[in-house]
Amino acid sequence: MNITETVKQICKARGVSLAEVAAKIGVPASSLSQIMRGNPTLSKLTAIAQALDVPVAELLADGDVRTKVRCPHCGQTFPVSIRTEEGGVGDGTT
Repeated sequence: MNITETVKQICKARGVSLAEVAAKIGVPASSLSQIMRGNPTLSKLTAIAQALDVPVAELLADGDVRTKVRCPHCGQTFPVSIRTEEGGVGDGTT
C-alpha cells in the first residue's frame, strides 16, 4: 500500500481529515496530496507522522500496523492493530 492510502486509512481510523493534517503541517490540502503522491522528504514524512501522532515507520509499514486511536467522546487513547488481507493498512481492527 502506498503512503497516500496509508495516511487516508490512519486519518479514517482517527476521525481526522486530510485538510486537518495539512493545516497541522502548514500546507494547503492540495499540496499535502501532491507530497504524498510524489517522493516525500523525510522532513515531510516526519511532519505528517507528528500531525497524526504516529511513528514515521507506520506511514511506511507493510503488513500489520499498531497505532492508537483517541476516543472523540472521552479523550482516552486505545491501542489497535490494523491489517488487511493484502497485508497493508486497512480499516479492520483487532
